[in-house]
Amino acid sequence: MELTVVADICKVLSDPHRLRIMKALVAGEKCASELLQDFTISQPTLSHHMKTMVEAGLLIEKKQGKRTYYAIDRHTWDEFMLVLDTISNESYWEHVEMTSGV
Repeated sequence: MELTVVADICKVLSDPHRLRIMKALVAGEKCASELLQDFTISQPTLSHHMKTMVEAGLLIEKKQGKRTYYAIDRHTWDEFMLVLDTISNESYWEHVEMTSGV
């Protein structure tokens, strides 16, 4: 995963509502109306957040009749977390220091 994609995902996740949505979806997929019960935001606001998260590749949406179900895109999430884990690894920073001359 390119660092520009990681940065974009970080921007998307910088909103507390979106973090709460991710936390709510850890247990499994939910429809928008189920998610809305846990928030004090309007349906259009939730829809905006969901659209942003789908466009960033964080969520998968599945339409069933009148309902839309959302789930975490595990492939994107796992790649994102792997990059963050690599960045937090001490040997990564040693490599950066050696190649940048810092």
